[in-house]
Amino acid sequence: MRVDALQFFSGYDVTEVRRNAARSALDAALRLQPDLAEVQLAEGYYQYWVERDYNAATRRFEQLLGKWPNNSEILGALGLIVRRQGHWDQSKTYLDRAIVLDPLSPAVRQDAIQVRVFTRDFPAALRAIDDALNIWPDDVGFIANKALVYLQLGELDQAVALLNGLYPRPSDFPAIIAITDQARFRRNYVGAISELQWLLQLDQASESAGFTSSFLNLNLADLRRLSGDSGGAKSNYIQARDQLLAMLKNQPNNADFYYYLALAYCGLGDREAATEYAERAVDLMPVSKDALAGAFMEKARALVEARFGDRDRAIPALARLLKLPGIVTPTFLRLDPDFDSLRGDPRFEKLAHSDGK
Repeated sequence: MRVDALQFFSGYDVTEVRRNAARSALDAALRLQPDLAEVQLAEGYYQYWVERDYNAATRRFEQLLGKWPNNSEILGALGLIVRRQGHWDQSKTYLDRAIVLDPLSPAVRQDAIQVRVFTRDFPAALRAIDDALNIWPDDVGFIANKALVYLQLGELDQAVALLNGLYPRPSDFPAIIAITDQARFRRNYVGAISELQWLLQLDQASESAGFTSSFLNLNLADLRRLSGDSGGAKSNYIQARDQLLAMLKNQPNNADFYYYLALAYCGLGDREAATEYAERAVDLMPVSKDALAGAFMEKARALVEARFGDRDRAIPALARLLKLPGIVTPTFLRLDPDFDSLRGDPRFEKLAHSDGK
């Protein structure tokens, strides 16, 4: 059940077939042993991952925590759920307790780091990353996250030093984001373009079906656009768009696909389509429904508005995002070239040179 439910939640397969598979497996377990703690744990994950009923899932996991007070998995799950409800400090507490109980779990440490990053507590994020690197010094994910924190702090040389010699796989998304962002912030694109081209070739050679290729195409398209290679950028944007549209046919309520399609159409200069897909992403996953994912959807909409020079919409949207936990920071606004159309507007400059509070 949990494999199917996680596939559904993570956006890899948001289909009724996957939902029904998870439901059928859970129903079978409930018929056989409804009082078994492991079955109740599975029911909590179904509420969390499939139904996205965070209130019900929180109640279920809190009940289970009463039975298993030293169960790190339950604490970790609660830490992830409550942040989506907007309870960020409570999320930190749960995840830190989980680390104490299971200090050798890379996943729970990554989750604890992400909460610090989303709440813009970068010193605490760096301490948590360094603690993890003391255990796993060559872990690509932790190294990439450290580079991303340095990028958010505007410490570009430190970020580049970490990324030099890093050899991610096509599916190492944090590393790909870090490689792309450092190129954007430094406005030095050649090396990153070559690296992403190589990763895309590796992915295509593996004949993997799924989201990775569209993600790589979209990042590569952005870098080519910014470097002045409009023809190469258009080719990658079209590939990303076509791959995402094909997946969307089977998963029409996948907010992530709308998010990335908005960016693909933005790159292709189709303002109407970009705006439509961005609005649909926000409608499917508003902040009121999911404090974490909803902020990402609003970021996509604000970015579309900024790229098309709609200052009166983009700047208030960015001001709101700076007040929400997420990945928009003043450093991001100062350095990212996609906000160049807003520069010179006093409202934007105030945001870009604020302390983010």
